[in-house]
Amino acid sequence: MKSKYEIFLDTDIFTDKTEYGTITKDTLLSKCLKLFECYTSVINASEIFSGCISKKDTELAKNSFMGVNILGIPFRYSVKIGEILRLIKKKIQTIITEMRLCLQCAPKPNYLC
Repeated sequence: MKSKYEIFLDTDIFTDKTEYGTITKDTLLSKCLKLFECYTSVINASEIFSGCISKKDTELAKNSFMGVNILGIPFRYSVKIGEILRLIKKKIQTIITEMRLCLQCAPKPNYLC
């Protein structure tokens, strides 16, 4: 039986000892779901979805949120936000790589590649 207490779950709770979609009895997430009314934010959900590479990963991640109330904008938008976060991460890596190459080829302080 759930208590009258509520708890906010951070992203780490969903990734701790959990393969998306398979919540075992000994995980912190499963214990929280049994004991508390659980909440998380759409931003936390988006962080999880940004790590999903395939549609299967995305579906399994969605299953991890069963029984958890999502605060903020509607939950369905967290998948799209996750996709955008993943694209931003790729762009940042590209920019950093290009900056490193530019700095390596610049023999003079004011030289532009």
